[in-house]
Amino acid sequence: MSYKKSYPFRIQPQDVDFQFKVTMAALGNILLTTAGFNADENGFGIRRLNEIDCTWVLTRFAVEMKRFPEQYEDISVETWIEEVGRASTTRNFCIRDSKNEIIGNACSVWVMLDMKARRAKDLLTLDGIHQFASGEAGLIEKPMKLDTVDGEDYDGFKVKYSDIDINGHVNTISYIEWISDCFSLDCYRKCGVKRFEFNFMNEMLYDDFVEIVGKQHRPGDFRFEIMKEDKTACRARVVF
Repeated sequence: MSYKKSYPFRIQPQDVDFQFKVTMAALGNILLTTAGFNADENGFGIRRLNEIDCTWVLTRFAVEMKRFPEQYEDISVETWIEEVGRASTTRNFCIRDSKNEIIGNACSVWVMLDMKARRAKDLLTLDGIHQFASGEAGLIEKPMKLDTVDGEDYDGFKVKYSDIDINGHVNTISYIEWISDCFSLDCYRKCGVKRFEFNFMNEMLYDDFVEIVGKQHRPGDFRFEIMKEDKTACRARVVF
């Protein structure tokens, strides 16, 4: 069995920022699309899980880039499952350019959510999924557990229609966009993002009020917390 599979992508104009480089959100979307393609091919995609009233939910996500691909650039994303436990499964990614040189890597951790109970379900109930675990680690440090952020207010707004995904809660890409928007254009002109990562902790739903607090943990290393009322929905880190 081949544990790894590679998928081609071309960076489109809607994927890039004012510097013609792919945005963090668009890159995240490419990686999650890759995960979806491979899960479907393995027989454990969202459509299969929906048949048993379950779905996949991302709990941790980290991306490290040597450089961000540019408009119309062709890239390939290789993905494989590292491990499948009872509570979660780890999927890795390797991003290559047209010369087959590695320009980035990513690691994601997923749980299977019971859509009726709104809680994680034992992965041992998915017959056959463990055969896809390769045991091969990714090329970057796994997403770290991010601590509480006691910082300054960065933004506040309500969750809107465009933020909601098929699971009925805020989609991953909206979280990435919210954190990306915490930095100025001048910051992006002067610095390149080396790593960004997220811990997803509690669902955010339509019309929830979003509060984002953040601080510079050390030079070039920023930490954020996204709150809904008195609960933490997500913690994030961006390293320049």
